[in-house]
Amino acid sequence: MSLQSNGYEYVGNHTGSTEEGTPAGDMLRKGTAEPLLLRRMREDYRFFGGLSVLYGLVFTFCLYKNLHGITFPVCVAVTVGFSVLLLRRIEFRVAKRSAPYVAGMVLLGISTAYTSDFFFHFFNLIGIILLFFVFMIRQFYDDAQWDFPGYLKRLLILAGTTAECLQYPVRHGISHAAGNKNEKNRTIVAAGIGIVTAAGLLCVILPLLLKSDMMFSKLFGQLLKYVNFATIIGIGMTFLAGTMLCYGFFAALCKYNLQKEEVRRIKYYHPVTGITFTGIISVIYVLYCLIQIMYLFGRLSIGLPEGVTYAQYARGGFWELLFVGIINFIMVLLCMYLFRDNLALKMILTVISGCTFIMLFSAAYRMILYVGVYHLTFLRVLVLWFLGVLAFIMGGVIVSMYRRSFPLFGYITAVVSVMYILLAFSRPDAAVIRYNLGHVQEKRAEDLEYFLSRSLDCAPEIAKVDLDEYDDREWLEREIDVYFLRIAEEYDDVFLRKANYSEIRAKLAADEYLRGKRPPVTP
Repeated sequence: MSLQSNGYEYVGNHTGSTEEGTPAGDMLRKGTAEPLLLRRMREDYRFFGGLSVLYGLVFTFCLYKNLHGITFPVCVAVTVGFSVLLLRRIEFRVAKRSAPYVAGMVLLGISTAYTSDFFFHFFNLIGIILLFFVFMIRQFYDDAQWDFPGYLKRLLILAGTTAECLQYPVRHGISHAAGNKNEKNRTIVAAGIGIVTAAGLLCVILPLLLKSDMMFSKLFGQLLKYVNFATIIGIGMTFLAGTMLCYGFFAALCKYNLQKEEVRRIKYYHPVTGITFTGIISVIYVLYCLIQIMYLFGRLSIGLPEGVTYAQYARGGFWELLFVGIINFIMVLLCMYLFRDNLALKMILTVISGCTFIMLFSAAYRMILYVGVYHLTFLRVLVLWFLGVLAFIMGGVIVSMYRRSFPLFGYITAVVSVMYILLAFSRPDAAVIRYNLGHVQEKRAEDLEYFLSRSLDCAPEIAKVDLDEYDDREWLEREIDVYFLRIAEEYDDVFLRKANYSEIRAKLAADEYLRGKRPPVTP
């Protein structure tokens, strides 16, 4: 494309177009009143505004009171599709190697409709937003040289800029209406502004009038008793959010405020400081790891405190080791970023990273021993998963110490995305209850009660339980009856727009369970 401003010409169609030394980047630094692509959005408001309104309609249909139904992954796919349309309008091509980000977003969307666990609903949404941010950043910038802290900072800047740009749909709309010479179109826009203004004022005025006069309230109530204002307002707000976010986010990208830093603002500190404190810590870590190898992995019982068995020694400490592993990751990352390149410091950080691997393995081994006695819970599965993820991440950190060009942020994004998607599709609640039902010898009512408070992923397995094997059978049976009655009543409409795989299976299991409880009909 060719965009001209202040005597400069900008020619480009993919990433890296405004980095240092490019004409567009120079224009932005010279104080152009309005970034080129943002001006193009304003001048082409009919397309960008119209597409945003269309997206708002789809957004509302998919997500209104329905953040985990079958339409959720549809909304994710539509979001990617609309983004491509917006990019093509400004003559940008989708950058190479973008497919993994799109695949990750779509898989997370499908995972949301596959489970009823709020934990995954929440973190799937966070993951989709982060992947979408990175996906769109890659269309505008060459991020190959961005380090890990720099990438995090730019993600935060983009989020803040998006919030700032939520005003642009209105500002550009007013500018478009003022510059439109077609009297009919101007009249329609003016009428639309009047309707929106009236609606906003009536939200304040109407409740006051209804409260001030009994007869007016009665008459108005008769006229509007079939109108659900809460639903209308909810749909309107959802539509407004989808429209504003679509336009505002793309406007934030078009502002081009994530350019490459000209100078490093944080100075490098003397490496001796880093060598000193990491050296002391590494000595403690090496001693600790030797004890782990001898006593935990080698099962050495000589020297243990009196009365303490190996089993008692081994079952515990995984939480502390998990937090130490996280601290080590942050410490190594900060040392790489704050101190000048130094071979001795690298070697000490490598020792700390190696000790971190032993600590993570120790924590996982302790947790496995603990599970062998006390069985699984969702939290214990999450801990084991996180230990594995942290081990992979530390491997990438070690590589990045010796290869500055290693894309650490991209590596961490890939590791977390792949591991998280695998975890989400495994539906841990269902896996945990299957494991426990198959391994618990002594059946206790309180153990099964735990799963009644978990997600609906457990419902089909609960329906198969033989209650005769449990103590306090009558109490447990009453609790399960109430559990399935609630499911049967609450999820009657789960087969339509709000269809969710886990909820459908739970509803079918509840219906089947309750049919078995009902006495046969006698003629």
